[in-house]
Amino acid sequence: MKKILICLLAVSTLAILSCQSSPVANSGDTAAKSQPAAKTDTPVSTAETGNTNRPDIEGNVTQDKVNNALTEIYDTYYNKLNMTGAQDYVVAKGDTLSNITRKYYGKLTGVGDAGPNNGFYFPVIMLGSHCDIVDPDFIDPGMQLKIVDLKINLANPDSRKAIKDCLLDVSYVYNKKGDKATESGLIKLADSL
Repeated sequence: MKKILICLLAVSTLAILSCQSSPVANSGDTAAKSQPAAKTDTPVSTAETGNTNRPDIEGNVTQDKVNNALTEIYDTYYNKLNMTGAQDYVVAKGDTLSNITRKYYGKLTGVGDAGPNNGFYFPVIMLGSHCDIVDPDFIDPGMQLKIVDLKINLANPDSRKAIKDCLLDVSYVYNKKGDKATESGLIKLADSL
C-alpha cells in the first residue's frame, strides 16, 4: 500500500512538472536558484533602472532575444570597466557562473549588498568577458573568462555607475525570463552601490 501511494505521488508530481512550459531554456544555477522562464507582464521601467538605453525584449521571450539584449548591454558598458588586474579563468566541467563569481568575489567586503557570498556580481564577469558569455545560464567548459578586479572598479565612480547600470539592465533580462529571484537580487545589489 505504501509503495502504491509513493508511486502515485511521484507520478502526480511528474505530471504537474511536465505540464509547465518555458519559452527560454534555463540551465539552472545563477546567483539565485533559477525559476522556470516565462514571459512576464510586469516589465521593469526605465525609471526603475535609471537607464533610458536599456534594450527591450518585446513579445514572446526567445533565447535569441535574450542573447541580443545581453550583447547590447555588454557593448554599452564594457569600455567603462577598468581591466587592470583582471584575471583569466577557463571554465571547467561543472562550473556555474555564480560559483565562479563566489570563488573570486565571495570573501570581499565593502562591495555592496550582493547576497550570499557576493553571487549576484555575476554580470561583472559577463561584462569583463565581453561577449565570451552571452547568457550566464549557459556557460561551457573551455570558455575563457576575464575576472575584473571588483574593488578597483567600485572605487572609480564611472566604473561603479557602469556596474550599477549593468546590474539593473541584466535584472530586466531576468524579469523577462521570469526569474524573479535573480531579478530581485540584482536590483537589491544595484541599489546598494
